[in-house]
Amino acid sequence: MMPTDRLFPKVAATMRDSQPMIANKLELSPCAVSVLGQLFVEGPTSDNNITNKAGRCDLVSAGLAFHEAGLSSLTPDGVRLARDWDLCSLYARRDRRWYSKVRANARPEGAAVSHSESGAAVR
Repeated sequence: MMPTDRLFPKVAATMRDSQPMIANKLELSPCAVSVLGQLFVEGPTSDNNITNKAGRCDLVSAGLAFHEAGLSSLTPDGVRLARDWDLCSLYARRDRRWYSKVRANARPEGAAVSHSESGAAVR
C-alpha cells in the first residue's frame, strides 16, 4: 500500500466510463463529416470505396461507425447524428444525396414512431 492510497482512493469504474463517447457535430473533422455522409447515403462501404480513411478512423474512434472485415458502416448513434444534421448546412454541401435522404425521411414534430424504431408497438 502506497502512502497516497489513503488520500486518493481508487474508485470503481462507473457505467458512464464504459459508454462510447458520442461525438458532437462541432468535434468532427471535415473528412469525418464527408465519410459520415457517404456511409449514411450508401450504407456499408468497402475500404476501396471509402472517400477518406482518416475520416473513417475519426468516426470509429468517436463510436459513430465501425470497421470490420474490410467494410465500414455507421452505428445507430452515427445514423442518428447524420439524420439529425442541420438541413441548411446539408443544402450548402455539394453532394445533395445526404440532404435529399434526410429531407425525405424527416418526421414532423410529434409524429408517430414505428415499432422498429422505438421497440414498442404503436397504437
